[in-house]
Amino acid sequence: MNFNGNHASAPKRAPMADPMNDLRLSAARKRLAESKDKEDAIEGLREIVANLLGCEEIGLFEVDAGGDAFTVCWSFGADLDHYDLSHAIGAAGLERVLQGDCHIDVTDCDRSSGMAKAFVPIRVANQTIGILAILRLLPQKIAFDTHDMELFKLLSEEAANPLFGLNAHQASTPARPGMKP
Repeated sequence: MNFNGNHASAPKRAPMADPMNDLRLSAARKRLAESKDKEDAIEGLREIVANLLGCEEIGLFEVDAGGDAFTVCWSFGADLDHYDLSHAIGAAGLERVLQGDCHIDVTDCDRSSGMAKAFVPIRVANQTIGILAILRLLPQKIAFDTHDMELFKLLSEEAANPLFGLNAHQASTPARPGMKP
């Protein structure tokens, strides 16, 4: 079969629902929504990323209003106090993350090292206010899959309020219709 687009392809079928992934996403959404405070939201994020994604080194960075400074808010499994986020992602990758795209680096990923890296933007009102850095997978996990991408999307869209609160960046970000402080 030729995948270069020169030949007509079979009609596409609607994707099959995956009940296990739906449960996984629902559990993550519920855990974030039920967070009592910032510390509980961070613990929820740790549970989600460690257990549902299979990661052992994780960090959360807050992005300043200008998008050019990053402060470690929390880390698990790694000391990130001197971690250079812009060096780890590269200038182009960092720019994409700040614009809202997830950046996945698989150049170091192999079964023995578990060094696949993902950098997930945490966004509110079309602005990246945090970056979730996933730095090492558990040994039994080889790489990220499509279900992980769905979880990254959920975290990107729904983790900002429990983690940072809407008031954290409200001065620099106009509120979207329907958003309440």
